[in-house]
Amino acid sequence: MKRMVCLTVFVTMLAATDATARDMDDEYAVFGVGAEDCATYLVARDRAGAAERWYHHWLSGYLTAVNNAGASTFNILGEKSLADILDWLEGYCAANPNTNFANAVAGMVTLLYADRQNIAPGKTGGWKKFTASPASPQP
Repeated sequence: MKRMVCLTVFVTMLAATDATARDMDDEYAVFGVGAEDCATYLVARDRAGAAERWYHHWLSGYLTAVNNAGASTFNILGEKSLADILDWLEGYCAANPNTNFANAVAGMVTLLYADRQNIAPGKTGGWKKFTASPASPQP
């Protein structure tokens, strides 16, 4: 199971980095429950239990990958909670039952991007770059 989670995170991180990471038809392979359609997700959500948790784990991995690979992104959720995004996904999937779960999540991430946290809480500026002083040897 740990391997599956790592693989899902790696694949979704690659997919989230750039639209040019897709093939010439703007498509990419999706693994795990992300490949299921929204209707299947809604059934799993209604039944709760293990099936719903698989979707939550997949979603958490996807969002973590976005945080890791997204430009100037510390937390893609911004001020929103997991409950907020699950509500959004429920509404979106109810309106678009044939859309695969990965595309639903990708659409949500696109909407969240403008309100993301782009710096960790408590920090006041960007990351500290190394700057060589004039007396320091240059590589």
